[in-house]
Amino acid sequence: MTAVDEHVPGFNRRKFLGVSAAIGAAAVMSPLLEACTSKSKSAAAASGAKKTSYKMVWIQIQPQATSTAWGEGMKEVADNQKNIDFQVQDGQNKADTQINLMNTAIAGGVDCIFLQPADSVALAPSIKKAKAAGIPVITLNIDAKEAHAAHVEMNHYFGAMEIADAMAKAIGGKGDVVILNAPPGITIRDLRTNGFKDQMKAKYPNINVAADQSAEWDRKKAQDLFNTMYAANSKIVGVYGVNDDMALGAVDAVKAKGLKGISIFGNDGEKAAIEAIEAGDLTGTQYTDVWQQGRFAMSAGTVLASGGVNANSFGQQGHLLMPYTIVTKDNAGTIPASARW
Repeated sequence: MTAVDEHVPGFNRRKFLGVSAAIGAAAVMSPLLEACTSKSKSAAAASGAKKTSYKMVWIQIQPQATSTAWGEGMKEVADNQKNIDFQVQDGQNKADTQINLMNTAIAGGVDCIFLQPADSVALAPSIKKAKAAGIPVITLNIDAKEAHAAHVEMNHYFGAMEIADAMAKAIGGKGDVVILNAPPGITIRDLRTNGFKDQMKAKYPNINVAADQSAEWDRKKAQDLFNTMYAANSKIVGVYGVNDDMALGAVDAVKAKGLKGISIFGNDGEKAAIEAIEAGDLTGTQYTDVWQQGRFAMSAGTVLASGGVNANSFGQQGHLLMPYTIVTKDNAGTIPASARW
């Protein structure tokens, strides 16, 4: 790759990355397009019509830091095309709501659906329905049980393994730790939990995962749950929140109680978590540039839509793991303000 001088007047790093994402996706997707279009043409292509504008929708679980940043990354790429009507919709953290939004999008003839399923199983029939209509579905972070065009995610399993390593180092390789988890039925929950537990079991026999309960992704519920856990076991020395909000809930509880010597790790890498690490309240988190994750997703969707690729043309589901960093106080300062979401 040609070196780029970010100090050149007028240089905008986020715009540059947005364009880079589109170019990268086009390069990756070109062979796929050739293979796909040789097998099946979209309805527009089959009728001889050439589309010049597109409709796309991002159905998020609910508005929060991660999904908002994904949407912003998507919008950067979509806006640059000048021919994409891009809509963001709130799933209200309910599978039924997302199913209704999927039905509306399918009936409206959108060209691509971006989805973070509230329930990996419950949304599978809706994804199948979209595929039957020829509409590609691209999921972000939470996969679904129905195969679809592509899944773009953080590196949940291997990142959780590295969080286990970092926590083991922080607590001296021994003691009771607890997990503030997500509700069952979501693939991200399993990956982030299993990576952490598998690594602890394989490498740290003196560390005991004493409790693993759901705080439903919520900061206040995580605070209350940690209080309950600590009341039952005052020997807790480590807490793993499978997202940053739940980890920050544990931080709130620890600070309110005036406790010392408890290491707390989150996962996602949102701005509030990085700031809490710098303040010495949170021990660490897994950071991913989710703006770039949104850009890659939209870039893939744009190439598929503009290439007239039918959702039934895929031999198998595409998969992309995003780069990540385990952030602690030692390296938090290396993440610039422009990369904090």
